[in-house]
Amino acid sequence: MVKVAYVDTEVGATPRQIGQIQGTPTIKAFVPKRSSSKNEKTVVDYDQGREVGDLMRFATAQMPNFVEPLGDASALKSFDTKAQEWQLPRVLVFSNKAGQTSTTLKALSAEYRRRVLIGELKAQKHADAVKRFRIESFPTLLCLPAAGGDEPTHRFEKKETSYRRLDSFIGRCALRKPVLSKPTKEEL
Repeated sequence: MVKVAYVDTEVGATPRQIGQIQGTPTIKAFVPKRSSSKNEKTVVDYDQGREVGDLMRFATAQMPNFVEPLGDASALKSFDTKAQEWQLPRVLVFSNKAGQTSTTLKALSAEYRRRVLIGELKAQKHADAVKRFRIESFPTLLCLPAAGGDEPTHRFEKKETSYRRLDSFIGRCALRKPVLSKPTKEEL
């Protein structure tokens, strides 16, 4: 869920994007800025324990979350409007679990950022949408086109969700290239 790279500082110059290295081993996280259309990143230095659990907690805490929580019908309407303005397909994630977005979904939202909008609906707050889309099990994911209709083009209802299965599903829904700016009226 987190991409890891290794830089051998003994072989040559350290890439400029990494910044200054005081000693080795050094661990840094490069976290996408939410407001950046050019996918700029914030560099976060790691200065905690070197055990696997410590590293995992740090990595998952730094994961950006581009999943939009859709708390009510008006949030869903705003989400649909945004998708139409940006000409992006939508993935609706229907869940019946309370709490935060899963790390798997966060990772995929970063991977497919600007290629698809992902919105999360909690079943108890969206009974009308659950009924409208005939959701019978949770989690269920629906892929809706960028514009022109609310009929799902793909549906994911597997009980066993994994990163690979969800990646494959969202990949079928997403555009091939990211949309970096809103299309003008002439482009539509």
